[in-house]
Amino acid sequence: MFSPLLNIVMQYGGAVMAGIVVSLICKAYFASQLQGKIKGYQSDIVKSHSKILELEAKNDQLEKRLKELEGTFNKDRIFMN
Repeated sequence: MFSPLLNIVMQYGGAVMAGIVVSLICKAYFASQLQGKIKGYQSDIVKSHSKILELEAKNDQLEKRLKELEGTFNKDRIFMN
């Protein structure tokens, strides 16, 4: 009465559905792990960028101070000669 194809589907349908469900769960798990790593990398990038900006500001301050002191040293040298 049943066709052979329908008989095969009835026998293996549950296993196929279970395989599909397990693969979707695994895919969701690994996607969430990847998203966690990406967020971690983004926070590291933000921290590094803020440190770079901080160091650039300090570098600018030191360059300004160096220019001020170069002018002072040149005047002192003129007086010493």
